[in-house]
Amino acid sequence: MKLNKNIQISLAIIAFLWLVYFLNFFIPGDLRFYGIQPRNINHLWGIICSPFLHGNLSHLIANSSALAVLLVVSLAFSRKLTFWAILIIGLVGGGSVWLFGGSNTVHIGASGVIFGLIGFLMFLGIFRHEWKALVFSIIVFLLYGGALFSLLLYIPGISWSAHFYGFFSGILAAWWLRAWKK
Repeated sequence: MKLNKNIQISLAIIAFLWLVYFLNFFIPGDLRFYGIQPRNINHLWGIICSPFLHGNLSHLIANSSALAVLLVVSLAFSRKLTFWAILIIGLVGGGSVWLFGGSNTVHIGASGVIFGLIGFLMFLGIFRHEWKALVFSIIVFLLYGGALFSLLLYIPGISWSAHFYGFFSGILAAWWLRAWKK
């Protein structure tokens, strides 16, 4: 059954986030150092690493729950489009945080991907004029509509840059992938 496979994929990704989190307790150093450090050329790899790194257990739990639901919904619409959307969100969103994020900061967590998937699902339904995508976008809006207000607010200790650029890159992914077959 396709839904079961989508749930398995989502849970595997979430399990990997948890593995990385707990691995950080057993290795020398602090993996969070490998997050995005804006405009630091020696830390470009943070664009790839940052979504897998979390500051504490509550950060990991919050991101895991939102990401699990969004992945299942997005994968149910299209695995192929979701794969490409996440790649675009990670590179464009993470790259934008690296370019425009606050100086002397380190950005970690999957919230950029979460907000990217929200933007992707919402706008894919609009750009494709497709009822199934539109239904998914309405579900996403109802589930996470309140989270979108954090795009307008700066909260100390939370990467507004990751939220904003993640959401924006999700919209770009929806635009770029709008004509692709599922």
